[in-house]
Amino acid sequence: MTPKFSVILPARNEAANLGKLISSLISKYKGLINEIIIVEDCSTDKTLEIALLLQTRYPKYIKIIKRKSPPGVGLALRDGMKNISHKSHYVLFMDSDFLINIPDIAKMIAKIPQYDGVVGSRFMSANSLLNYPKLKFIANRSYHFLTRLFLGIKHTDLTNNFKLYQTELVHKIYPFLTSSDFSVNSEIGYYPVLLGAKIGEVPVKWQERSKQMGVSKFKLFLVGPSYLNVFLKLILMKIKLL
Repeated sequence: MTPKFSVILPARNEAANLGKLISSLISKYKGLINEIIIVEDCSTDKTLEIALLLQTRYPKYIKIIKRKSPPGVGLALRDGMKNISHKSHYVLFMDSDFLINIPDIAKMIAKIPQYDGVVGSRFMSANSLLNYPKLKFIANRSYHFLTRLFLGIKHTDLTNNFKLYQTELVHKIYPFLTSSDFSVNSEIGYYPVLLGAKIGEVPVKWQERSKQMGVSKFKLFLVGPSYLNVFLKLILMKIKLL
């Protein structure tokens, strides 16, 4: 039996990207995808309308979860995780604007049999970042330095929302997730490592959104405190495990 995977796509105001991404995913990986879970997160554009059209076009693959306020990436991802099919062996987490990363999924699929999960790393190879904001780069590298120093975790990019995990691992970490915003990506990245899961990494590219791709919802000064809160929770978990 060919292992199948679920895709969880948090989608808030992603009308410009959703159709292109899903069409490309199904075109390239239709033999491996069990379902694509679109978590429509209180959009104010035509994201829901496009999602419904995609469901009509690809009824075999598309599952839509329509969230009520308040919106939040963490809340959306957790709602998606609650609705994973029991027939899926793996779960792919990715953002709705990761069009450039569709070929990278093949590298993750190739490596996953050796691991409990595989993370797409933007920092494993040179020239992988396209227009990455300098302040965001400094914050990201500082965060990983601290987790390496205090937790002994040497992975290069566990805060990226581009991960392929065994479904069993997703269910294992779900009870630990509490973040409502982007810092949930840190929880999903670090908790498996602390719990003893074997997590691999593959190099991937990252591209800043163009105007045609809509506006990024990630605001460093707003989510920074949440990431620090997650870091403190990771420290406490490490202490308890010791």
